[in-house]
Amino acid sequence: MTPDRKFEWGGLSAGRADFVTAPEALATLDALVPEYDDLSPATGLDDGEAFVRLSAGERWAVVSTPGTRWFSVRVDSGHRARLDDTTSTRAEAAMLLQTYVAVGAAYVRGSTTDSGDRVTVAADGRIVDLTLPLRARLRAWAGRRR
Repeated sequence: MTPDRKFEWGGLSAGRADFVTAPEALATLDALVPEYDDLSPATGLDDGEAFVRLSAGERWAVVSTPGTRWFSVRVDSGHRARLDDTTSTRAEAAMLLQTYVAVGAAYVRGSTTDSGDRVTVAADGRIVDLTLPLRARLRAWAGRRR
């Protein structure tokens, strides 16, 4: 993720040969999911985003990205993590997707520590904190104050 690269919202621009589109991200996700067959993976495109949904029982996680702009994982409890990254190369985007899918899979498999506003997931050699959106945290805080 190089700071000298500039992203232009219109799509491919000069110097952005590494820009990843949603269909390209979907191809990457399709290549990753055989490793997670036990989690009923479902991939697709929705509203310009590539996604994979992993589930087992009541637990699920969805990893999504429009390509090279941001990468997200959200889970059934409402917790999520998002990385905004407009400068990743194709190789870096693939690595980020691999990591986020591993985080989603670890969550679904129960490899987590829950502390209310935050769920910590250990996956792929990394520790990732999933947090509740601000609105949910404020609602929970207001409920405790009553």
